[in-house]
Amino acid sequence: MVSSIIAGLRRAGLVLLIGGLAGIAVRAGGESTIQIQTWSPVVLGNSILVGVLYVALLDATLQLVRPIMKAFVPLESERHVWYHTLAPAGSTLLVIIGLTAGLKTALGTAFTPDWPMLTRIGILVALGTGSVYGLLALQAYYQRDHKDHAEGWEARMRRLRTQTCPPIVLGTLAAAGALLEDDASDQAAPLIDDARSLLRYRHEAGSAETVPLAHEIEVVLWYVELAQVQYGADLEVGFDLPDSLLSVQVPRLCLLPLLENAVQHGARALDEPCTITVTGRHDEQEMCLAVLDTGPGFDTTDPTTILRRGSGIADLYARLREHYGAGTDLSLLPQGVLWCAPVPDAEEAPSPSEEQPSMPSPPE
Repeated sequence: MVSSIIAGLRRAGLVLLIGGLAGIAVRAGGESTIQIQTWSPVVLGNSILVGVLYVALLDATLQLVRPIMKAFVPLESERHVWYHTLAPAGSTLLVIIGLTAGLKTALGTAFTPDWPMLTRIGILVALGTGSVYGLLALQAYYQRDHKDHAEGWEARMRRLRTQTCPPIVLGTLAAAGALLEDDASDQAAPLIDDARSLLRYRHEAGSAETVPLAHEIEVVLWYVELAQVQYGADLEVGFDLPDSLLSVQVPRLCLLPLLENAVQHGARALDEPCTITVTGRHDEQEMCLAVLDTGPGFDTTDPTTILRRGSGIADLYARLREHYGAGTDLSLLPQGVLWCAPVPDAEEAPSPSEEQPSMPSPPE
């Protein structure tokens, strides 16, 4: 409480000091020769008062603009840094022009500073304000980006291991419990086994670990079987993947988050059957995987918005960038998500002559 009062008094003192000096400087700048000693106390007081009025109103405006920008325009890209630069600059210029017009109207010739001089001052102050706030925004943006990067693969994987698909797991346990009550343990056992396998696979995900894509498909099939317990025939999942892609090494849990997103935001949002398709292609330089669904789709195709909104896709993209580097690209399609990355080096990539793993059979 006391510290807040002291901070407020300190700020008020700075406003009075800067405003007073600014008022005197503007008044003196409007004269052909500076002769402050000839000013009457009334002229000097009015100059200081007008300067304080300008500075106080500018300070209040900027104190309002900054939290509004922080709340409604989060620093998610370099484009948003520009918004955080232009908003204070524009607000500053608007306040100076608006207040000048008001004083000119109210005081008439008694308000001696002319429009050209005040306009030049307004532009200079706006540029200075925008530069300061822009640098602060740029610093905050890169500090957060550095913090996100410093979090590292291990922290993301730990968080990923704790994301255990609660709706699917709870639905599976409820269905298994109902089957056990009906003495249908032979039907409940496969559900429990799939849930256990899925959770174990997530929990065992290690740092920088890669697996053949076929393993990821198998995990997806476990998830699909559990999801179909809840959605039944309303959920269909298909695969369109060449056999040569199944042996390519990929980061563990690079496909499941996209399936979870498609089920949670596709199948759940529809009152009619939903079809999810897992598709992929590759050549000697690049491979691409996509998960598409017939659900309502994203409400935006701006990747930064989705990446900040949902931790599943955001963590996946961060891990892909960590593993593959800048060559990774994640795109939002009208009905799904596509990610592309460089294929492994030739010495790590499977030879076409080697035996390729076969596609796991989808659940019936």
